[in-house]
Amino acid sequence: MNQKFRLYGFFIAALFLFFNPYQCFASTYTISEVTLNNSSISWDTKPVNVEGNVYIPISEMSKAIGMEGSFDNKALAYSLKFDQNEIQLKLDNSIASLNGKLVQMNGPIKIINNRLMMPLKFLEQVGLIIVERNGKFLVFKSDNGKIIYKVSNGDFLWKISQMFGTSISEIKTLNNLTSDSINIGQMLIVKIVQPFYTNFSAVTGSATIKKGAGFNFSDVGYLSSGTCVTVTGKNGLWYRVTTPKGNGYIYYTVIKITQDITDTTPLSTYFQNSIPVDTSGDTTSYIDYKVVSGDTLWIISEKMGVPVEEIAKINGFTVNTYLRINQILKIPVHTISKKQTTGMEAGEVLDWFSEAQYILPITKTAKVTDIQSQLSFNIQRTMGSSHSDTETLTAEDTQIMKQIFGGSWSWIRRPCILEVDGRRFAVSIAGMPHAGVDGQPFLQNVSNRSDNYGYGQNLDRISGNQMDGHFDLYFLNGLRHKDNLIDPDHQKMVMIAGGLR
Repeated sequence: MNQKFRLYGFFIAALFLFFNPYQCFASTYTISEVTLNNSSISWDTKPVNVEGNVYIPISEMSKAIGMEGSFDNKALAYSLKFDQNEIQLKLDNSIASLNGKLVQMNGPIKIINNRLMMPLKFLEQVGLIIVERNGKFLVFKSDNGKIIYKVSNGDFLWKISQMFGTSISEIKTLNNLTSDSINIGQMLIVKIVQPFYTNFSAVTGSATIKKGAGFNFSDVGYLSSGTCVTVTGKNGLWYRVTTPKGNGYIYYTVIKITQDITDTTPLSTYFQNSIPVDTSGDTTSYIDYKVVSGDTLWIISEKMGVPVEEIAKINGFTVNTYLRINQILKIPVHTISKKQTTGMEAGEVLDWFSEAQYILPITKTAKVTDIQSQLSFNIQRTMGSSHSDTETLTAEDTQIMKQIFGGSWSWIRRPCILEVDGRRFAVSIAGMPHAGVDGQPFLQNVSNRSDNYGYGQNLDRISGNQMDGHFDLYFLNGLRHKDNLIDPDHQKMVMIAGGLR
């Protein structure tokens, strides 16, 4: 890459990678430890090796060094801001934007273990010093312009000088050493570096240079169309620039960055697809059920918390098969293993079809807590096969839910925590009751069903809760009724409730 992109003090880490002696033709690495400026970092999600690239969690690394980071779930991009510099990393895209300048990374941003992860090697492109030593990668940032290294067993000055591309005499001068003797644990200044900034070319339209990043700041000067400037930073919608008429800030609409590459990568489709969930810890056992008078498969299904189609298939008949009194049916019992959560407030992320529908079977009650407002209300799954068709239990619960959605019903999706039998699960809800009329008999044909559903079966099961119809509640990989497809917005909200960052 011809252009160097230098950013002031960024990520710091040390990743320990060990060669696997059992691989004859390819080396495999296992990450065992991470350090930050010679000190350990506690990782919620461990760095991993993906197709030869070491990936590190973006949010945890940025937090460790005091950077402001945020994920835009509409643009599917993670933004990092520090010292009036801005980096944007897009999901499933290997091109990053550094203060508006596009740069090619060695791998795309990925979601791994419900964490946004970035390639370690990208740090080299933003001004870090990365040293490889004995199968380890040590990554350093400056401390007021100084790179500081902690002496370890086996170190000597020549070895350290070679690691950092400097000289013995330079290290001795920086540390006022009168001999080549050093001690284990000694902190050595090994190099002096200047603060890093991006400096690249751009062309302006007719532009006003402002003293600060905002229209309310005083004017520094005026630029005619076609003036060449140098970008040195970015603050929101304002570029920090050096110009022939003085230094200051120019609004983004009147500046064009000179790009060396283009980004034609489409928006990630990650949330439009089924997302894998580890179900290896789940188990299924079977019990016998004796048919009693009045039983139907539908009644048994609700009683046992298992879909009617599953009971029919296991017993070798159809959902319309006639049952006999005293007939013995085989009923599956699904035990869903507890999932590791990514963060104290996150919920377990379950797959709807293989797991969650057994946690929340039809007629099961639970508590929903909206993550943003922390308001809670009680619900019951009243029907639904591809996701949970859900109702509030009481009129008070209905009012709380409506308050969460700003006082009026909406199809907007919100991330929530569902509490069932002492466990917390990541879910998404849409705040639009539909397909029912409160107070009318369940499944009876009625007119004026909610949300313009018109005439048809009343899908409102709980009477007197002042909610007409039911609302949608999704776990991961639930499907829409209308087209049997994944709902990307619900997928995002579920993963956010599961701790995605």
